Amino acid sequence: MNPLKVGLLTLAAMASVVVMSLKITSNKSGFGEYVTYKTILDDASGIFEKSSIKVAGINAGRIKKIQLNGSQGALVTFEMLEEVKLTDKSRLKIKSVGFLGDKYLDIILGDQSGERLPPNSMIRSEGGQGFEELGKDAGEVLKEVKEIAKTIKEALRDEQGKNMVKEIIANIHDITGSLKRLSSGNEDKINQIVDDVRAISEQLAFETDRYQKDSLMGDLSKIGPILDKADSAVSDLKIIIADLKDGKGTVGKLLRDDAVVDQVSQTLSSVNRLVNRINNIEADIGLSTGANTRTGTDTRFDMDIYPAPERFFRLGIVTNEFGPQNQRESDTYTTVNDGTTTHTNTRKIDHSNFKFNFQIGRRIQRFGLRAGLIESTGGVGLDYFFPDWGIRTGVELFDYQKEAGPNLRVIGEFKLWNVLFARIAGEDLVSKSGAQSATFSLGLRFSDQDLAALVGIFAR
Repeated sequence: MNPLKVGLLTLAAMASVVVMSLKITSNKSGFGEYVTYKTILDDASGIFEKSSIKVAGINAGRIKKIQLNGSQGALVTFEMLEEVKLTDKSRLKIKSVGFLGDKYLDIILGDQSGERLPPNSMIRSEGGQGFEELGKDAGEVLKEVKEIAKTIKEALRDEQGKNMVKEIIANIHDITGSLKRLSSGNEDKINQIVDDVRAISEQLAFETDRYQKDSLMGDLSKIGPILDKADSAVSDLKIIIADLKDGKGTVGKLLRDDAVVDQVSQTLSSVNRLVNRINNIEADIGLSTGANTRTGTDTRFDMDIYPAPERFFRLGIVTNEFGPQNQRESDTYTTVNDGTTTHTNTRKIDHSNFKFNFQIGRRIQRFGLRAGLIESTGGVGLDYFFPDWGIRTGVELFDYQKEAGPNLRVIGEFKLWNVLFARIAGEDLVSKSGAQSATFSLGLRFSDQDLAALVGIFAR
């Protein structure tokens, strides 16, 4: 297929994706212009750079930087979508999601009749809320229950400090023995007494309903069932207190063994840190296509994965005519009518159409250093970022061929508008054979928040 047609078809597909993404995600976080603000937090634990900031539960901004502000706490610099109006009535809260306490920043807009705050203004912060506060309250309740159990335990000791439970059980055993001896041989009399009591209670209920059914005392006939339920509840409470005292159940173990409390707390903290790390993994995805001045089309797909702000992995696929070559030779011998033989040597060079990127990198402020596979050959790269201007620059050195020398590539990416960017690269700048060239491309670059917005729209 004609490379020019392939490039034009790819550009048309990318333009369609741009129009569709801008159409359906115009109000999503990650699109639009941002305004920078600041706030001071007394406790910034669980909050990370690049974390989302929400308004009414919807992503509307992100954290740019967190740094210590002397003895006043943590100074947080964040940016909000320009369409979100923040006034002097706006407030910022730390909230948590789920039992593990994942945290995020929530903006309460307040009265919108005031003037918009200028960039880099300070936003007041308020105390956090959610499962973390509930956990603290639950801890206080458990402490009080523990004190109650300790009081009950002390109450069951006599003046010499001995446990009276055995003595109480022995007394109950004596009482039951006496009742057994008393009831033995007097079953008929006891049954008669029960029948008489039943007849008296029925007569009392009849008289109460007869003369006082319209008064408050007309409900006396209902006292019996209520007392039965109260007695059942008291019995259940006694069983629960006994289990707590013996250390049965989760709450009982928590009350009896402080080591269990410490282990549970450490386990939840470790799980919480792990979940926070997973939630804070960021991704940057780019797709571009263009043409080289010497060889033809150049199409590439790259994805940068940031498990932490200072580390990243780059994965990608590239199609162009640079890189490793496979050379094949064949000899052909032909005999003509006069008996002479001719020899033909054929050499064919195949370019690898698909090449892969897999690099490990480290981000140090605005610098990025990476090493690994660059277009299926070993190499290293150095990047420099201008985040405020949407510009990326870089240098790559790879494909060390003996005849042509290494491929030195200089790259520049420029954000044109929203997710659309332009890419310019100088190829083989130190080529021994004078094969220097340039590549001009257009592409799209998405963050993981942009892709999540797209997936959410299609999932509806």
